[in-house]
Amino acid sequence: MTKIYCYKGHENSPGSRFCLQCGEKLSGAPMSYSIQPGLTLGDRYVIVRQIGQGGFGRTYLAEDVNRFRELCVLKEFSPQVQTAYVVQKAEELFEREASVLYKLQHPQIPRFRELLRLNLGGKEYLFLVQDYVEGETYNSLLNARLQQGLRFTEAEVRQLLQQILPVLEYIHSLGVIHRDISPDNLMLRTVDKLPVLIDFGGVKQVVATVASEYYQPGMVASSPSPTLLGKVGFAPPEQMQTGLVSPHSDLYALAATMLVLLTGKQPQELIDTYNLTWQWRREVNVSPILAQVLDKMLSARPSDRYQSVRQVIEALNPPPANYPPT
Repeated sequence: MTKIYCYKGHENSPGSRFCLQCGEKLSGAPMSYSIQPGLTLGDRYVIVRQIGQGGFGRTYLAEDVNRFRELCVLKEFSPQVQTAYVVQKAEELFEREASVLYKLQHPQIPRFRELLRLNLGGKEYLFLVQDYVEGETYNSLLNARLQQGLRFTEAEVRQLLQQILPVLEYIHSLGVIHRDISPDNLMLRTVDKLPVLIDFGGVKQVVATVASEYYQPGMVASSPSPTLLGKVGFAPPEQMQTGLVSPHSDLYALAATMLVLLTGKQPQELIDTYNLTWQWRREVNVSPILAQVLDKMLSARPSDRYQSVRQVIEALNPPPANYPPT
């Protein structure tokens, strides 16, 4: 059953009207609740500090007392509309997404640990608990370089592609599309200098579905319609227009990400606003093979793109030409 917490973080049994430790009144309208460092959530996760804030809640660094105080990340989602229907639907959708995240067992993807449901100060909260990745996002790395007048080199981008494409091939083999690849959602891990894929867009899709459909409880379909998600300029046009995604959607976003790293400019600065085509070659010179691969990944028509990661890997690594002996 869901436990209830007072402002100070004391745990109480469901149905309690007053905190047994400090006497604070627990019943009544939901109160704003502040999650502070040192607070223990779910008898297990000790909050270290807040490390981010998105449109649907905050992200916290925490220690897992059940795993020798190993660091982990708690991503908060607190529905703005607090009704029994809202909370139940949110949990159903998050459980569905959690079952997808549970399947992902790859060393370059933060491991999903659990879905935590808590009542804090009379308000329902859901937390996604994941492994903590120590490192920097590629957006942060790029900004540091731009301050020195530098950008990523072709050699670095090719290495990044060789290291991250197998991760995409793995998730696609399980029927999972990331939906939100960008320099913000790729991290360079400190310990082994490998890129790590974070913040799967499916979670954001669940949140957006919850937010948009809670106001029409009688209208919710058993299979929610696609929600329009993705970063403008990184997500392909059809994803932004229809919400439909395929492996080539991720490949488009990955190519856009590589161009941002190569040029130091955002997609909006690289797309011709008159005919909506990518005009990136005036910004940087790369080898013909890489240029052709990026252009094909960024084709306006989905059918013109590579349809699988394997096709991209093979295009980047053509077999050596066999010349007849002289």
